[in-house]
Amino acid sequence: MKNKYLSSHSKYRILLNMVTYLYKIGCAILTFLFASLSANAQSLSRRASLRNSRTDKSAEVAVYASQALDSLTRKYRARQTALDSLPNPYLFSIMARPALYSQATSKVFSLPNHTTQPYIEGGYFSSSLRKTLELTDNILINGCLSFPSEVLSLDDVKIVHKDVQKELSPTPSLTQRYGEREEQTNIALLPDEDLGIVIRKPNFWTFKTNFSLQFTQNYVSDNWYKGGESHNALLAATVIEANYNNQRRLTFDNKLEMKLGFQTSHNDEKHKYKTNSDLLRLTNKLGYRAVKHWYYTAMLQSWTQFFKGYKANDEKVYSDFMSPFESVLSLGMDYQQTTRNNRFKINATLSPLALKLRYVDRSALVTSFGLDEGKHAKWEYGSNITINYTWNIVKNVSWSGRIYYFTDYSSTQLEWENTFNLTINRYLSTKLFLYPRFDDSRARKENQSNFEFYELLSLGLNLNF
Repeated sequence: MKNKYLSSHSKYRILLNMVTYLYKIGCAILTFLFASLSANAQSLSRRASLRNSRTDKSAEVAVYASQALDSLTRKYRARQTALDSLPNPYLFSIMARPALYSQATSKVFSLPNHTTQPYIEGGYFSSSLRKTLELTDNILINGCLSFPSEVLSLDDVKIVHKDVQKELSPTPSLTQRYGEREEQTNIALLPDEDLGIVIRKPNFWTFKTNFSLQFTQNYVSDNWYKGGESHNALLAATVIEANYNNQRRLTFDNKLEMKLGFQTSHNDEKHKYKTNSDLLRLTNKLGYRAVKHWYYTAMLQSWTQFFKGYKANDEKVYSDFMSPFESVLSLGMDYQQTTRNNRFKINATLSPLALKLRYVDRSALVTSFGLDEGKHAKWEYGSNITINYTWNIVKNVSWSGRIYYFTDYSSTQLEWENTFNLTINRYLSTKLFLYPRFDDSRARKENQSNFEFYELLSLGLNLNF
């Protein structure tokens, strides 16, 4: 019995809890419905009040407009004189010589109905105009009865019905109104020098020049705890561009790059100074527009260096002028794109056909640059990709680069030049030059990587022309 009681009691508790939960849920639903209904009622009342306010405002505007029109009417009537009624066409019957028109007599001596009321095309006359016509008809009949000798017979009156719309002539044009002006053929013209007119042929050439002179300096004392050496460096770079664009299809771009840098090192006993950057490169590109941003392109790239290249405490010459000299002639398509704000500009030349010449003047350097012993030149056929880009990252920071890729399908040469220019003012700037390079066409020592890297950070003068 105890277990049964507990079980029945637990069932009662469960039922009571369920009823309590249902009650709470019902209260919540009713509260939500009441809140939503009250919100809808408030919105409806606001809309009704808004409509009433709009109606009241429109009624106020109507009342104000009617009052203004009534005021204008009163002012016009106050200014009217007796002469104002003379041009009224409805007063013609009493201003001219009297005649007993049938319409006037029928209206006066017949019973009033809708047939005798004055009617015009489109509707009846207004009440004020009807009163005016009734008065004029009465005056006309009284005048005829008082002065019968002055009355005209209807036989002498010619009534002509005309179509007013057909009588209206079209609006004349300006040529018909003022007449056609004859062309003046005999005009004496002054010579061009008297008018001050100077005619110049369009110049499709643009020229640009950039010159920079950068300095780096490092001093380390003899007793510096980490060791090291002092050195000074000077880098001069010039870029000259001459570009032709006839604004239609033909383009011809020419770019000459010259870069030469020297550095001194106290620990180098073999050389007082040696080059740390040396480049002489000429790029010529002829393009003919195919579509919007694409050009058929023939490009010639040639480069070498100015002076001999050494390493520290080594008298061996590793490179020299025309050792090596490389030239690549390629045919393909060129893609040019510039953003609207001129922040980013890219020029990519894709050349599936390329011919490369590698020439080494020094006999001792022939094998180190991938040429056979006893030969000074090597021709290679392959494909070439050259990409030049400029990105103005922020106001005084820009990034310009060049990606060069050539393959003869047995070896690969890949270069990526990156120049970050941090402008200080109009004449001073800081430059960071990063130059990774991959070349597996050269003969190298055992376990020597084909990957090369060059980096230079400098501060100095920067001029643009």
